Amino acid sequence: MKIGIFGGTFDPFHFGHLAIVKKSLEKLDKVVIVPTICNYYRADKRYLFTFDEKVRIIEEKTLGLQNVSIDTIEKEQNSKWRTINTVEYFKSKYPNDELYLIIGEDSLNNFKTWFRFDDILNLCTLLVANRGNKIETDVPHEIVDIGKNFVEASSTDVRQMLIEELLELYLSDTEWYNRLNK
Repeated sequence: MKIGIFGGTFDPFHFGHLAIVKKSLEKLDKVVIVPTICNYYRADKRYLFTFDEKVRIIEEKTLGLQNVSIDTIEKEQNSKWRTINTVEYFKSKYPNDELYLIIGEDSLNNFKTWFRFDDILNLCTLLVANRGNKIETDVPHEIVDIGKNFVEASSTDVRQMLIEELLELYLSDTEWYNRLNK
């Protein structure tokens, strides 16, 4: 069986992530979504959602998708837990299956800076989600193309939109606003 591991902070899980899952299922038999406890490449370590809230959002967004599951292995791990640990965990869980680590092309660009990246490559194949761009790298990988016309999405942008919408909703509550001005 071909099993994809799709890890990320998913703060929040959005339509771009969902598109990657759906497109990956065209090449794989199963996709396991793994919310992570931290992102080593994210400067701002504050998160909009708790780990459990992220899991609930992922459950809601993937409801009805066949061959998609969520694994919360990283919930109880310490800050030293890295991608290689997650890959090793799945290799022990599925020793006879082919593992694929699903990443975005932005992650592929700095993949060689990942902790024990060479060990990751020995245990699984990288499946890179891209938008039809030509990728030039010496890191071996396969591609799942989510299409050039796919709307650019990032969790940072989604968080900002959520905050702005919540603020607008909050400020539009005239009862709250009237209490504030008394």
